[in-house]
Amino acid sequence: MSAVPDELQIDPRVTPIDFGDVCVNWDKGYFAEVGVSPPQTLLDLTDPAYRGLLVVQHPGTSSPGLAFLYSTIAHFGETGDYTWTDYWTDLRDNDVLVASGWEEAYYSYFTAASDGDRPMVVSYASSPPFEVIFAEEPIETPLSGVMTEGCFRQIEYAGIVAGTEVRGAAEQVIDLLLSTRFQNDIPLSMFVFPVNQEATLPPAFVEHAIVPTDPLSLPSGEIDDNVRRWIQEWTEVIRG
Repeated sequence: MSAVPDELQIDPRVTPIDFGDVCVNWDKGYFAEVGVSPPQTLLDLTDPAYRGLLVVQHPGTSSPGLAFLYSTIAHFGETGDYTWTDYWTDLRDNDVLVASGWEEAYYSYFTAASDGDRPMVVSYASSPPFEVIFAEEPIETPLSGVMTEGCFRQIEYAGIVAGTEVRGAAEQVIDLLLSTRFQNDIPLSMFVFPVNQEATLPPAFVEHAIVPTDPLSLPSGEIDDNVRRWIQEWTEVIRG
């Protein structure tokens, strides 16, 4: 555990294993071709200049979709003159498209990865190295850029079931997941970051992955208490 950064040890009941940042990705080729600057902030996405350009995922069926919902709640809040529901109302009115999951959004609608018509997609800050490594034709630079404002940090955890009769074996599994050997395999198998600071990142991650300097987050207890309500309220806003 000593090799895991303190800022990732948010919930003492479980152990962080990896992390990634859910961000809006944008198609470099599209924005260069139309001569429009890509968005820089969450609020930019409501600008008519980006009408009909963004595809997101349903927070009830998609992990990145839920993370993006969290980012809007963390950024805009639930009280005040302009809340997260106001923001989603503006996104809806700006013709945001909702897909069921990441694969549909990325491979069916995102212009940098498909024949779709949406040059902005909710994805990950680590998507650019994925594009370089798995390109059908070799490329040296990613096809998409990352909007680093408004990213939400996802942390994946492992825990031991209370009262287990095989606690020793369970602890060995946790130790394995945190081992340098296992952590070294995380970037290219899951395209997220290892938590073990002694792990070695592959060159493509070092060169192309983005690590936002100020990702958004919400307390785990607040999420536990409100997630069902938030998804229901989001659904009502999108339905109009």
